[in-house]
Amino acid sequence: MTKLTQIKEIQNRLPEDIRFVDETNSEFTEDEFVSILCWLKYFKQHYNKFGKSKLPEIMFPIISKKIRLDFGLYITRSDCEPGKGDYNIYISENLKNYKPGRKTLDNFIRTWNL
Repeated sequence: MTKLTQIKEIQNRLPEDIRFVDETNSEFTEDEFVSILCWLKYFKQHYNKFGKSKLPEIMFPIISKKIRLDFGLYITRSDCEPGKGDYNIYISENLKNYKPGRKTLDNFIRTWNL
């Protein structure tokens, strides 16, 4: 499945007034795609209960070492590109220039207070 197809599938699972914004440069693995769908199920349950009146308890779920979701900005309209004027959920990269290794993993844990 191509990334474009995956993004369309993700968008179809979101409420109509929320846009999915991809800020990553790489393809999603199958595991990442399934994880994204699971977190969207969590988000949709929250959205059906609270709408845009309350943020979810988990706002930045980590999908993998390289990407994470951001539910923290969906209750206000975006004022920057891409998705200006829309309610957005973002997927972005955790670290720029990620290099596997213990030192980077320790930095990742400290950065995200894990």
